[in-house]
Amino acid sequence: MKGDTPARYGGEPVRSETIGYGRQSITDHEKAAVISALEGDYITRGPTVTEFEDKVAKRIGVDHAIATTSGTSALHLAGQAAGFSPGEEILTTPLTFVSTALTAVYTGATPVFADIDPHSRTLDPEAVRRQLTASSAGLVPMHYAGHPADIEGLLSLADEHDLTVIWDACHAFGGSWRDEPLGAQRDAAVFSFHPVKNITTGEGGMVVTNDGGFASRVRRLRSFDIEYEPDRHVDKPWYQVADGIGYNYNITDFQAALGLAQLERLEEFKRQRDKIIDRYDEAFGEIDGLRTPPTPVDSEPMYHLYVLEVSDEFGCSRKEFVHAMHAENIGVQVHYVPLHYHPLFQKKYDYSPGEFPVTERVYRKIVSLPLFPGMDVDDVRDVVRAVKRVNRYFSD
Repeated sequence: MKGDTPARYGGEPVRSETIGYGRQSITDHEKAAVISALEGDYITRGPTVTEFEDKVAKRIGVDHAIATTSGTSALHLAGQAAGFSPGEEILTTPLTFVSTALTAVYTGATPVFADIDPHSRTLDPEAVRRQLTASSAGLVPMHYAGHPADIEGLLSLADEHDLTVIWDACHAFGGSWRDEPLGAQRDAAVFSFHPVKNITTGEGGMVVTNDGGFASRVRRLRSFDIEYEPDRHVDKPWYQVADGIGYNYNITDFQAALGLAQLERLEEFKRQRDKIIDRYDEAFGEIDGLRTPPTPVDSEPMYHLYVLEVSDEFGCSRKEFVHAMHAENIGVQVHYVPLHYHPLFQKKYDYSPGEFPVTERVYRKIVSLPLFPGMDVDDVRDVVRAVKRVNRYFSD
């Protein structure tokens, strides 16, 4: 289109205000719920937290749900409750946020990365198999962008090698696999309720499981590992003692009130996300050099991220694409810098670039476009227009 020069190369941006890749959706419904909680007798962990846990457990179809301060703290508690310990190896993906690997690090265990499947961008079971040793004790797969990992393949591998599985489902709340909610699969799963996630409590997370002993251990660790009713409690009702090293990972009742209100809008959020995804898929599916997110198989994801892959055929590098989109005031992001590129894992665990070639090939191309329920028709139009004008600039 003549005269439609991208802002990075001399034109005017498609929009005057920046739109980020994600954002919460808060209405009067949520505000009223939070105010009601603030006016109650409890503002720290109280009955509203319990109600939130119960409703999440019911929605996922599990016996236990334990709310925490974040997805990261939920992963921490899950790793400890699983008994991960020094000398053990915990397998996970390098294409994730650092918290996934910290499930092992926090417990003193060693995170062991395995390469990904390039289609789903999730752990490749055969790559995991190649990394197994006599010290392998656990598996922490991540449902990247909300797309399920190879659940059947990974559970089969876990059965074969007696691995405890903790699913990092922080991107996946509201999605399903074979008509079963994501998070219901054994042994446990973790959700995040950060503002850019599928529902939010401001900051918050959740551990879900059917294992009563596991759930009990998470609850204890969440609150200082204190025994609140030891044997002496009957005679000395004040007698409460710490049994080990625990944490203060308790969320508040007003956070839980926000979460309950968001739960009521979950289907609405999914419809809005799906509508945006359909528009993006239609707009970008025929552009050379762009790969849209994978088509779900046996699943109905609730996508947290809309991740494109930008190849040479598009006309510019991923780096140039990101800069060009930012100039248009479209706040794209990259999820994620592979963990074996991080100084932490290079210095402490001797990882280095080149070890996971599939992950690195995918990483060099991926970029996340804005995707959140509050986007209106004009927002989506602006994103589409920005991508197309950059493409035309490099194609002419």
